[in-house]
Amino acid sequence: MRGTLIALFTVLWLMANTQQPQTVMEIDTTRESREYWNKWLNNLLEMGVEQKDDSLFIKEEVVRLVRDSVYRNSIYPKKYEWPAVLKLMKAMELKKAFWHLINIYMADTANRSMVLGTFILYDSLVEMDKILINAYYTYAFTDPRVCRIKNNKPEIFRPDLLEKHLLITKEIINNIQYYRKEKNKKS
Repeated sequence: MRGTLIALFTVLWLMANTQQPQTVMEIDTTRESREYWNKWLNNLLEMGVEQKDDSLFIKEEVVRLVRDSVYRNSIYPKKYEWPAVLKLMKAMELKKAFWHLINIYMADTANRSMVLGTFILYDSLVEMDKILINAYYTYAFTDPRVCRIKNNKPEIFRPDLLEKHLLITKEIINNIQYYRKEKNKKS
């Protein structure tokens, strides 16, 4: 299953970055390419902040967001917009793109159906409910609207916004699951 997903994402990425139509598309199956896509998929499928038993695990992406203000500013724009989402998708930065889409969904009710449609499309390829939760637990806690960084330590000053993001993420997931059930009824 994992190899199939990696190949599928490789093909999607190649299709998005191909300028002219080609009759035969070569797929890089070298060890280095497989390792790259395995690492990419593992990142997509992991939470940035995770609690197991009595331990809290902070992944590399969250540590980088806390320590690197330039990187942090690149992840959290003043306003979330579609062109940035498309740029992230083209670069295969899907978890970041999904975080942007969660924020677009939250801020702009006119775009909600387009955001849901995007998530539903990806849900036919991967488990979007899990990936959306992973995006939330990677990017929500270091969002500048929620958290200040002082001495390389996050200080959450707006837990209400943190909660709102979680509720919106759960709402999106409920919509995806509803669509999945309706699709299965028709099959």
